[in-house]
Amino acid sequence: YYSMPIERIYDGKGLDALTLSMIEPFCISYHSIQRTSVKKGDKVLVVGAGPIGLFAVMAAVLKEADVYVSDVMQSRLDKALSLGAKGIIRTDKENFEERVKEITQGDGFDVCIECVGLPQTFQNCIDAAAYRGRVGLVGVSKQKLDFAFTQIQTKELDIFGSRNALKKDFIELIDLVSSGKCDVKKIITDIYELNNAENAFKEMRDDPSNRLKSVIKIG
Repeated sequence: YYSMPIERIYDGKGLDALTLSMIEPFCISYHSIQRTSVKKGDKVLVVGAGPIGLFAVMAAVLKEADVYVSDVMQSRLDKALSLGAKGIIRTDKENFEERVKEITQGDGFDVCIECVGLPQTFQNCIDAAAYRGRVGLVGVSKQKLDFAFTQIQTKELDIFGSRNALKKDFIELIDLVSSGKCDVKKIITDIYELNNAENAFKEMRDDPSNRLKSVIKIG
């Protein structure tokens, strides 16, 4: 049994438990897309193609934005393309600045979503954003960033911290997923029985390029 305040219990609309287990992480990304007001036709750069980044891709695609993704792992970039991203930037093999200019014809991205939590990836978002662009910070970090912060002023950037999600986000996503507009199970790469839970963490740590979301099945 599990005790929970009734106001935090949302109708799952008949979705199976495996699908519903993905709603919460999806909400983290969906909330960032809401915070940065992504709309149809926006050029959006998602920095980081981990699970949260890939969910951000799905959320931005739902808004009919043109989505691009940067990362160092080709397998995760391939997954982003399969989820509807229009293009990718392999940051360990390509010149980030040149690729941004190429994709945006020198204008920069309307929205940049940071999903890594490193000083350099936040800097990438600042650099890649268009004048009067929006930057959403989702990645969590304890590191400090040293950069020319007047760039924010010069570009008149809007920067949004994004943390957790609202009840509204949960309800909207449950409706979207139950209507068949997106398949959150595409992010799941492994399912483990409870007695194999320790191995789930080890394999995620040792082979991150081939694992996104691992689920531990209870009962």
